[in-house]
Amino acid sequence: MPILIRAGKCMAVTATEIDIRFRRPPHDVFGIEPFAVRNSLRFRVWPETQVGLTLAGKKPGAGMEPQLEDLAFAATPGSDMRPYDRLIGAALDGERWLFARQDTVEAAWRVVDPVLGDVTPVHPYAKGSWGPEEADRLLPSRDRWHDPAG
Repeated sequence: MPILIRAGKCMAVTATEIDIRFRRPPHDVFGIEPFAVRNSLRFRVWPETQVGLTLAGKKPGAGMEPQLEDLAFAATPGSDMRPYDRLIGAALDGERWLFARQDTVEAAWRVVDPVLGDVTPVHPYAKGSWGPEEADRLLPSRDRWHDPAG
């Protein structure tokens, strides 16, 4: 199962979410094959907590025209404290429960360290954009990145 991470600084939207895209059905019952969107389940953790479900179906009535339906559940807004604010506050208060142990940090660096050298090319992109065009080539054909802005 491919896992794609899209990250950068000064992109068009700042959001932290997981978008799970389900496989296409084996038979195209509604004849919507050129329709690029798949059913998906999204978990957003920043800037607000939200769970969303997108389903591709058929428009009511005669014909086989596709229609997307979005269903979103948002948590009641709580604290406006950002994750880094909470982390820095915990460090200043001497609370260690938010921090990883040394051996865990070293294990994480063993995974990340090979990417940080000259092995992986860096692709510049314009401030406020969705990142470099090279990111789009990571997706299977006809798929698009999810727009967290809605």
